[in-house]
Amino acid sequence: MIRPLVVLSLMLATAAYVQLHPPANLAAGHGVLRTCPERFGDWNGTDLSFEDAVVEELKADDLLIRRYQRGNDVAWLCVVYHQNRRYGAHDPHLCYESQGYVVERSTHRRIPDGSAAGIDANQFVAVRPHDRRLVYYWWSTAGLSTSDIGAFRSRMAMTGALQNRSWGAFVRVEALIREGDEAGAMRSLDDFAGRVAVGLTPLLSGDTGPGAAR
Repeated sequence: MIRPLVVLSLMLATAAYVQLHPPANLAAGHGVLRTCPERFGDWNGTDLSFEDAVVEELKADDLLIRRYQRGNDVAWLCVVYHQNRRYGAHDPHLCYESQGYVVERSTHRRIPDGSAAGIDANQFVAVRPHDRRLVYYWWSTAGLSTSDIGAFRSRMAMTGALQNRSWGAFVRVEALIREGDEAGAMRSLDDFAGRVAVGLTPLLSGDTGPGAAR
């Protein structure tokens, strides 16, 4: 009789500890990304989480995973931030393929960010049974947002050499393709991606953003 009481007491004590000391959500943006807007226009966000193993593999200085919704439209935002010459650039194709997706039709998409040229983003469709997603992604660093990983790394290296500090962010947005309506998903994701690009500009803007962090 004593042993079950001891086990029950330990379980209750553990539950109480977890309630008083909840585990930190490592993907909720605790550093420079903590000020990432929870709303982009009429898109409302909810923080999500990553498995600890995934977070460890990314080796990020900060990480944000968030789900946004506008009526029936749903989109996801992922921002991975690195600083001080840690390039942190990874291949998102591998992330989807490791989850059982097949990556189709890789191309480019122009994202309006308030500048004359906009952002040249990468685009692909990720497919697995009963699940199709439209994905855009790009990299940002001091004065540059690009689909070109080589240009991103070169700019980070140059900034690090000249200023003795550097920062870089990987940005990914995605939306569900419902009932084969890829055109509808693209319209929705274009709107969301454009709002994200504009909203992140003050956050990812050199001396007034993460570039100022040491």
